[in-house]
Amino acid sequence: MVRVSDATSTFVQESQEDIQKLNNALLDLEDDPGSSDAIETVFRVAHNLKGNFGVMGYTTASNLAHAIEDLLDCIRDGELEVTPERMDLIFNGVDHLAQMVEEISDTGETNTDPEETIEAIRASIEGGESAPGETAGTTDESTGDDAVDTDRDVPLEDLADDVDIEALESDTAVYRAALELDDSGSPQVDAMFVIDAAGDEYELLRTVPTNETIEAGEFDAVFDAYVTATGDDADNEAVEAFFDDNRYVEGASVTDVTGDIIDAVTADADDSDDADAESDDSAGSSSNVTHSSKEVESIRVDVEQVDQLYNQVEEMVTSRIKLRKIIEDNELVEAEDELEEHGKITASLQDTVLEIRLVPLKKIVGNFPRVVRDISRDQGKEIDFQMEGVDIEMDRSILNELGDPLMHLIRNAVDHGIESPEERERKGKSREGTIKLIGERERDRVSVTVKDDGGGLDVEKIRSKAVEKGVMAEEEVKLLDDSEVYDLIFHPGFSTTDEVTEVSGRGVGMDVVNQVVRGVDGSINVESEPDEGTEITLMLPVSVAIVRVLFVTVGDETYGVPIKNIDEISEFEDVDIESVEGRQTVTHDGDVYPLLSLGDRLDVPDTEPDEDDMVVRIKDSVRQVCLRCSDVMGQEEVVIKPFEGVLSGAPGISGASVLGEGEVVMILDVDTL
Repeated sequence: MVRVSDATSTFVQESQEDIQKLNNALLDLEDDPGSSDAIETVFRVAHNLKGNFGVMGYTTASNLAHAIEDLLDCIRDGELEVTPERMDLIFNGVDHLAQMVEEISDTGETNTDPEETIEAIRASIEGGESAPGETAGTTDESTGDDAVDTDRDVPLEDLADDVDIEALESDTAVYRAALELDDSGSPQVDAMFVIDAAGDEYELLRTVPTNETIEAGEFDAVFDAYVTATGDDADNEAVEAFFDDNRYVEGASVTDVTGDIIDAVTADADDSDDADAESDDSAGSSSNVTHSSKEVESIRVDVEQVDQLYNQVEEMVTSRIKLRKIIEDNELVEAEDELEEHGKITASLQDTVLEIRLVPLKKIVGNFPRVVRDISRDQGKEIDFQMEGVDIEMDRSILNELGDPLMHLIRNAVDHGIESPEERERKGKSREGTIKLIGERERDRVSVTVKDDGGGLDVEKIRSKAVEKGVMAEEEVKLLDDSEVYDLIFHPGFSTTDEVTEVSGRGVGMDVVNQVVRGVDGSINVESEPDEGTEITLMLPVSVAIVRVLFVTVGDETYGVPIKNIDEISEFEDVDIESVEGRQTVTHDGDVYPLLSLGDRLDVPDTEPDEDDMVVRIKDSVRQVCLRCSDVMGQEEVVIKPFEGVLSGAPGISGASVLGEGEVVMILDVDTL
């Protein structure tokens, strides 16, 4: 990566924030086209982006932002309506801007060519500048009053997926009928009559906009119908005459697009990622803006915090000088007092640094509304996505780890959780599903919940899949209660989805979510009810893992157990030991706790049970279990570094800590031991 200047870095950060604001404001506008606040916010942010690109000398990006601004200006002035197609066009332009910002961040330059998108936006503006009640392009002198606008994009890639290419190369043709309806006051009704007639006469491939959009009346009484004709029926004039004769059609223009589709299929693969294809399938693309989480690369620090940090560093320097002088004079009593003072300064400095590292949750979830919009639109689902409590703050490093797991949970909720509108209606639900992301803080822990009101988890299907995949035997699965069955979804490679989609269902993901959350000292809870929905809660620490641990020995090895997980420490001879089905247990206050030997569980060599062993009882809220170790060696605050690579997610180990003497000590994860 080329190192960019400080000015460019600031520009990149501000532009990324503006693009996120623009995406969310566009979603508000799409949801409520009549909202003056939404259109003003959209216009203001787009204008700001255009100016910033221009000032920094990125002319191409500035031109694209200018085109978006002009289109928004026409919408604001009432010259153009908010339609799904125009919103797709604007979102496509915003995605290009985001990609160009990424390129600037990486190399200081832009490589993306947005010319086709700019032309499409300009065409949308020019095609819509007509008097009320009159469709632009309908009065072309060369074709008469019945001519219609044919300047709309043709979804070639989608059409290629709908037809048999070999048939196209023999006796089948695809025709595009650009249609304008009579002004009857009920365009959606008239359009459905035309669509039904076309389906009876020909094979109807698709309409643009979609049938759902037309049925909802969210179009300007003009649409395209794509049909196929075979053999003698494959005649351009005959197809045009068919649509002209329809009583609901004011004007029709039919063109043969067979050759264009064949060219699109056989074109060089390098041309497949052009702007039109991106516009046609924005939910299935790999846009960095809408479909991947991004690390928090910078934080904003309050001036008071900087001053506080400076003062604490000054105090530390002064304390260091005092300590050196005391040691030189061999004044041990004074040294102890100064060391205590030095410790207070260090603790205060630690608190300040940890506070500075705190970043709001919205930094990594701000683009989630756009993700939900794109995927739900692609799948024909209606979803109300809500976010609450996203202003809560967490350590930057934890947030960076949390981005991908949360993205996966959101994708799953859209793809698997929420049913289609038709299925929801059959169940007596509203057509629109709801997904919520909720952040809450309680002392030093944060919970982030993703909940939906969809179909819920199918317990029996999970059981059968677990048996099918060899995760558990059928007899074992039958003994699990529902909450234990839900935990099976975190097994590596486990998926109940039979079909692999662009969004999910690849058998990877939930196991990674589990590993990442465990790796930052967090936990996951799953709750679900059939046809009522699923709720997945991540419990996470606010700050990085600086924790107090109890050091225990197992043979010649030393391990750390977080103090917050421990309820009681006892000598082995003082606890009530029993044997249940060949396994040792500890009975305490009427409750039975399995006794785990750390020597056995951790494969520590030369560790034989001894009457002098110690027993550490873990808190019931963490895990109802006791740990048997050789000895207990005291406690200390340590910094836990989670493992990376092949050691990441190792059961029973949450990370390692380096002690003052340079000794590396493994920190136990009692929940997965």
